[in-house]
Amino acid sequence: MKTTGKGRPKSEAQLLDHASNNLLRALKRDMLKKEGHIDYDKLRKEGYSERLLAKLANA
Repeated sequence: MKTTGKGRPKSEAQLLDHASNNLLRALKRDMLKKEGHIDYDKLRKEGYSERLLAKLANA
């Protein structure tokens, strides 16, 4: 059985970026499943930032 060697460790910023992308994809998938679309106005009212909403659109 082959095993992969450990690459160089990720920085904290890379880990946080990866984690936030995973959360955004999960949020997007959940909204699409429940409502059939992403309601950006609703997210704005809930306090999500424009920067996060832009990243959500790209996720």
